[in-house]
Amino acid sequence: MDLTVKYMGLTLKNPLIVGASTLTEKIKNIQEIEEHGAGAIVLRSLFEEQIVEEINGSLEPNDMYYWYPAAADLIKSITKNQKAESYLKFIEEAKKKTDIPVFASVNCVTNRDWVIFSKQIEDAGADGLELNISTIMPNMADMDSQQVIDNATAIVENVRYNVNIPIAAKVNATPSAQIKMAKSLEQAGANALVLFNRPYQPDIDIDTFTIVANKYLSAPEEMLNTLRWVGILSKHVTCDISATTGIHDHAGVIKQILAGATTAQICSTLFINGISYISTIMGEFEKWMKQKNLKSVADFKGKAIENNKINAQFERIQYLERDFKS
Repeated sequence: MDLTVKYMGLTLKNPLIVGASTLTEKIKNIQEIEEHGAGAIVLRSLFEEQIVEEINGSLEPNDMYYWYPAAADLIKSITKNQKAESYLKFIEEAKKKTDIPVFASVNCVTNRDWVIFSKQIEDAGADGLELNISTIMPNMADMDSQQVIDNATAIVENVRYNVNIPIAAKVNATPSAQIKMAKSLEQAGANALVLFNRPYQPDIDIDTFTIVANKYLSAPEEMLNTLRWVGILSKHVTCDISATTGIHDHAGVIKQILAGATTAQICSTLFINGISYISTIMGEFEKWMKQKNLKSVADFKGKAIENNKINAQFERIQYLERDFKS
């Protein structure tokens, strides 16, 4: 059987990608991920906002440069570059010690640094780049849905203009004009869409009156929204789609490909079952293909939505009222 897929112009030995998380921030884990058969990895995201917060937290009022804005800005710039440098060195090391494609991931809060970090990541040797556009939230008070689309599109356009490596746009599940967003990002130069970024899951402690983290890991049922949008968007864009969130087993991977995804990204299931679970997923994936007499992944990609009647089930918002007769 041919398990290979073409994703963002690169040949992956199979469609299973280990997504960005703390699992992919250590070389030892990356080597184990490759050993157990993943097709590619996405390194943990470089968050500009986190870097800035760490820098601001280190600026104490009693420091001499704290009271001089120009000096403080210089210190921040130097520190930011140092933080980014460690990430770039990690990319270089990961590329030396693995043979599967290594994708970097970046999340910025300023338009200028999207381009700067992306160019540095390309120079460090990453095979591709995920633009983790999770700071563009549609419920921001001063932004409407078109502004959300325009901002995300501008990010992709600027990065595409400055780098040659393939780029994927990882977006939120919340924009009201999802199809318009997808088309705009593709036209701006995105080689793939990653559906979807999983936001922070807050809860409230009723004893302490504080907001606390609820669910760090995804649950299998969270996959259904991604599955729906993979099915819809695969009919509207020609770029690749990588499905993520709630994919916990081989069946989840298969379903996303049947809906039109090129690849599927896993994360939470490896925290639960261990990195070696990749072998189990791919073993069951191959077993299913043999049972269905499928020779390649291309044989079943998008098969579930080829029929328009089936496609309507993805697009329908409400359930139809049915007359159940006794």
